[in-house]
Amino acid sequence: GQQMKHLKSFVYVSTAYSNCDRKHIEEKFYEPVLNDEETITLLQHTKRHEQYIMEPIIRAHKPNSYIFTKSISEDIVRQNMQDLPLVVVRPSIVMPTLEEPMSYWLRNYNGFLSLVAGSGLGIIQVFHYTKTIKADFTPGDLTANCILAVGWHKATQPASPQIYNCVGSDSNVLVHEMVHETRRYYLASKEAVSKLVWKSHIVHAENTYLLFFLYYILHVIPGLFFSLAELYLNRKPIIMKIYRKFFLFNTMVRYFACNEWLFANDNTTSLLTRLNPRDRELFDFDMGSVSWLKFCSVLYRCVALYIIKDYTPYPKEVYKKKMRFIDPVDKAIVCSFKFLQFYLLLTVARIVYSFLYSNVLCTY
Repeated sequence: GQQMKHLKSFVYVSTAYSNCDRKHIEEKFYEPVLNDEETITLLQHTKRHEQYIMEPIIRAHKPNSYIFTKSISEDIVRQNMQDLPLVVVRPSIVMPTLEEPMSYWLRNYNGFLSLVAGSGLGIIQVFHYTKTIKADFTPGDLTANCILAVGWHKATQPASPQIYNCVGSDSNVLVHEMVHETRRYYLASKEAVSKLVWKSHIVHAENTYLLFFLYYILHVIPGLFFSLAELYLNRKPIIMKIYRKFFLFNTMVRYFACNEWLFANDNTTSLLTRLNPRDRELFDFDMGSVSWLKFCSVLYRCVALYIIKDYTPYPKEVYKKKMRFIDPVDKAIVCSFKFLQFYLLLTVARIVYSFLYSNVLCTY
């Protein structure tokens, strides 16, 4: 730190979920499960199979290694704050941009957007989330503005706060609403990409056992049929790999889609009020001004263009061509499932009626 004499500010971008083992996350440092030295020592003195067995215990309540290492990284930042002008920004789930460098642009993708892509392609049909969970997203450009503002504030005010939670906690939009709104806009547009596999459906399953049952019925079995078709057409078998990849994404997102956190963002809110009108216009990061339901109206196009990377100039024509074959078969399958559901309910009702009727006869 002493060698960088002209360093005024160093912003470390962490994640709002670095301490997700706590339900209330304040703008302060928390002790990691293991610090960096303990983690390195543990890895150096254990074998790979031992690490695999110990991993769930070591991570404790951290859902994955990304979150685990982020908490360690924050602790390293804390240890070096005396020598360097360090500050931490914790964004929540970063979504496509609102305006800059262009509307609804992104260069990377997270688990949520991957599931949107899978649903849009008709590959993934079953979703696991809690309906009452609020969506905590931040647009990419507003997140970047927050990071720039934090860096400026640290450079001009060295005694400024050390941590900023860049979150959308003021949003009252539910994940359930965003998922269905995105699908509604997508279906209403009657647009499709050339990689479309099947018609989009959203089957919600909160119960883990039901999730796995539906996964095998609606994902694995269709995947096997698609694999047979690939073999018949002498194509490279990739569909089951895709299903597996999306299943892992679903598993990764499930923890965040079924839990809710309360984030303190007083430092971030205070910083926003410190900006003069011109700076606030240029570097706005007011998450409360974002209309997420309106955001859903173009999210499917953003996913098609930047994640699937297969956005055709004539999406409506592609939709007509694809649905000409898919739609009749899809309707037949849906009707079959409804008939099967009705038949099972009728069978259960008949068994219950027979049981009760026989007991009544025995009583009399």
